[in-house]
Amino acid sequence: MNLSLKFSRQLFKLSNREQIPKGQFRSQSTRKLLHVFLTEDVLRTSTKRNTQYICCPDTKYLENYLRETHGITNLEKYIALLENTQATKSEKAIHASDTKVKYKRVFDGFFVRTYHDFLGTLHGQPISLKPLHGSWLYIVDFQKFHINSHITIVGVENVETFRYIERYAHLFDSIKPLFLLRYNNNAYIEWLKQIKNPYLHFGDFDLSALAIYITEFRSKIDNSRCRFFIPDNIETLIKMSKNRNLYIKQLDDPKVKNINFNKYEEVAELAQLIMRYQKVLEQESLAIS
Repeated sequence: MNLSLKFSRQLFKLSNREQIPKGQFRSQSTRKLLHVFLTEDVLRTSTKRNTQYICCPDTKYLENYLRETHGITNLEKYIALLENTQATKSEKAIHASDTKVKYKRVFDGFFVRTYHDFLGTLHGQPISLKPLHGSWLYIVDFQKFHINSHITIVGVENVETFRYIERYAHLFDSIKPLFLLRYNNNAYIEWLKQIKNPYLHFGDFDLSALAIYITEFRSKIDNSRCRFFIPDNIETLIKMSKNRNLYIKQLDDPKVKNINFNKYEEVAELAQLIMRYQKVLEQESLAIS
């Protein structure tokens, strides 16, 4: 999806720490772009006096995302080129991956790590899946990456959780987990389709996380091997939670609005609990320091 001049101008404002009312993204094409950027967590929403605003929490992440997904190396110059109807195609190519501004993935892969001494193979050679302390393992040639069938892939949404995954080890005693952190590409889905290992989604306990699980994972790989991690005492935890504002905010999430959670047996009860108590729970609440 190309970045229009209007949307690019809005991005530039957001990159300068401005907050823009969500209502200013009026056109259908602009709303579609906004949905993508919100889904990828490049942009976020906040509510002030009953008005939703769009903000950019990390301008560096925005810069990297534009470069890696759209090939845009300088947003301000890119806007100037769009405004200049006399600009040549070669000039536009300087700041975009090609003249049509197609998606371009600089890094086509995903992160994995575990705290167990597991081995996999990459191009037929053994590779340790337990990285050195302070490092992560990034798989680029995932088509040639293979793991033992007894390993369960645990998809992690939150970067901070992935970094300190050892704090959550007590939750996964019954399985042999390999933790996967999706990157801004489809490589993780392509790899999950390639293998037969069970998939367990470890996200927050809120409606948006359930929507991500359903739309980004369950709908794209064999749903018979997909589960969403739910602790046994989840009702007590949600009941005790004080996080009601996020629940209210997520009711306006486009992903949430379009899903009937009762259709998905493995998460239906959790969705009902969230809606009954009108509270959500972040996964960080389960960590052990």
